[in-house]
Amino acid sequence: MRRTALLAAILLWPAFALADDRDAKTVAQEILNKGSALFDSRSAANMAATYAEDATLSWVDKDKDTDKYRSQSKQGRSEIETMYADLFRDMKEATTSRNTVEFAKFLAPDLLVIHGTFKPDASKDLEVGFLQERVKQGDQWLIQGLRVYIISKE
Repeated sequence: MRRTALLAAILLWPAFALADDRDAKTVAQEILNKGSALFDSRSAANMAATYAEDATLSWVDKDKDTDKYRSQSKQGRSEIETMYADLFRDMKEATTSRNTVEFAKFLAPDLLVIHGTFKPDASKDLEVGFLQERVKQGDQWLIQGLRVYIISKE
């Protein structure tokens, strides 16, 4: 009896894991759809509110002068809010942005990892890759860590 139950659990495990991954991707896409709408509203305070107090936002780009990759970051909700305020100040046209989840997985019931792409303006070619760590606090999935890859595909 125990062997049969153990064998059934082993054989069914891939199906359970796949169901969790699909659920994670669905949850992640719902979160990121709301994030796109929030980005388009251009409220730095509202964007910052989606981050944990001690969150880190970092990005990788290529230095045009040295042709080397570099990493920069902002630490904490306050610095992140200032970064968004600066970004939104330079944006003159209305946008419709889009997030696409390529992979999502619950590492724990309150920890979600998301990999995908973000188009700040869906009508333009710029698309950046990202990796997010989301932690559930109350009924919110806050960003604990966000790494954005601003890399030309040329």
